[in-house]
Amino acid sequence: MRKISEIGEFGLIDRIRASHPVEDEDIVVGIGDDCAIIRRGPILEVLTTDCLVEHTHFKPGWMSMSDVGWKALAVNVSDVAATGALPRHALVTLFLPDDFVTKQVDEIYEGLDECCKLSGVSIVGGDIVRISGPFAISITLSGICERDEIVLRSGARQGDIVVVTGSLGEARTAIAHLEAGKDEEQTEAVARCIERFRRPKIRLAEAREIIASLNPSSMIDISDGLLSDLWHILDASGVGAVLDAEAIPIGDGVTDYFGDRDEALSCALSGGEDYELLFTIPASGESKLAEVESKTGTRVTRIGIITAKGEGVRLSSKGTEKTLKPQGFDHFRQTVG
Repeated sequence: MRKISEIGEFGLIDRIRASHPVEDEDIVVGIGDDCAIIRRGPILEVLTTDCLVEHTHFKPGWMSMSDVGWKALAVNVSDVAATGALPRHALVTLFLPDDFVTKQVDEIYEGLDECCKLSGVSIVGGDIVRISGPFAISITLSGICERDEIVLRSGARQGDIVVVTGSLGEARTAIAHLEAGKDEEQTEAVARCIERFRRPKIRLAEAREIIASLNPSSMIDISDGLLSDLWHILDASGVGAVLDAEAIPIGDGVTDYFGDRDEALSCALSGGEDYELLFTIPASGESKLAEVESKTGTRVTRIGIITAKGEGVRLSSKGTEKTLKPQGFDHFRQTVG
């Protein structure tokens, strides 16, 4: 009998999926993806769920309760956006310890309401549970999408280019700073990183524009780290990839904080919690990237190319290449405290 820590989060998901095969013909995507996708007549319904747990995703004092509410919903919206769907309705479950007070719950809902207004989500129910352990919040979110607009992980093809929105590594930089407990040394750049960690950008408008203008062959949001989430696309699509080290958009302040370009690059590749969009498009669409960037006001960067199956992920830098492992966050192998 193996321990869960030996197989990890994704090994456990694979085990559950193998023992519970999907038999419903209306299910387009089931266990193993960030979102389930279900046929509902002429449209597709998208379902996702995610949670934030104190001491696993954040330590006390790292975030206000309003920030927790915002982020709890935003990370679910990010999953739905990456499929091309529009988020619609949310169920909120609170796991509350005995020492929680009503003001904290009010603040959580302040953050939730702010995120709802920005994303078009309505909270329609949920549950409240007493718990002896740390505080946690879980959200289940639905979305809808026209059938011809849905984007899966499995569509990347050899010769496609790999593209990412925004910048990477800032959330991991924030965690490193918060873990160090040196707030008196906080610079403006680090403060921006902390804000990105507490309130990640919602790339909903960007997802809609990417679909309308670029016809992406695959897409995913970066929650566990660029390498880990790219690997999900490669595995589902049966392809490999080469990334350009010099093209990776490292966030402001990341290099300054770590004091070393290589360490900053490592942070951008595997740090996680960036919630940017990672997608692939045919190479013929590269000329349209600048137009998407102009329309959305968000940086859009080509970072690599899709290669043949079995080649894994390689990093190209100054004429040399090295093979990379799918490093990133795994709930049973890594936490933040």
